[in-house]
Amino acid sequence: MYSLVDLENADAREFDGETPTLLDVGSELGTERMRPSVWHYEKGEENAYHRQGEQEELYAVLEGTVDVTIEREDRRDVVELTADEMLVVPPESWRQLRAAEESRVLVVGAPNVADDGILGE
Repeated sequence: MYSLVDLENADAREFDGETPTLLDVGSELGTERMRPSVWHYEKGEENAYHRQGEQEELYAVLEGTVDVTIEREDRRDVVELTADEMLVVPPESWRQLRAAEESRVLVVGAPNVADDGILGE
């Protein structure tokens, strides 16, 4: 058995006061071991500063450019990701994505753990 979703027809969800817009493709695909979603950012939008409890996260830019700030212990890096580039961040690293232009980013967390995000201050 397999599952298929067309991003143009995927249901978009917005969170109260949060950006970007989420396309919850994992729910539509019925994934069990990973947690995929597509985030749509307008230019200048950023997600919440956070880390994960258990999930590593893969970020793959589908369209546009995002700057990913990654902090771990005493090190802070800003990585510019453009279309067709991918980045993996371990759960314990704090991170935040900010759109340099309108962008869509595929985010895959594994293992599939609901509500795994830990927000920073």
